[in-house]
Amino acid sequence: MTQDNPKGVWQEVPIQDFTQNSDIDWSQSIHDIDQQLYKKYGLTDDEINFIETKVQAMD
Repeated sequence: MTQDNPKGVWQEVPIQDFTQNSDIDWSQSIHDIDQQLYKKYGLTDDEINFIETKVQAMD
């Protein structure tokens, strides 16, 4: 549940630029976008593995 989280909880969530000026190429496949985001935010192999094994893909 997230509806009752205080504002401070969200201050660490990065704002993404979805325009043509973005450093992420949003026209790529979801897998490729994920790879770009992992690199952008410096995720470790363990963090990437956690995401890819525990977070269910949204279709």
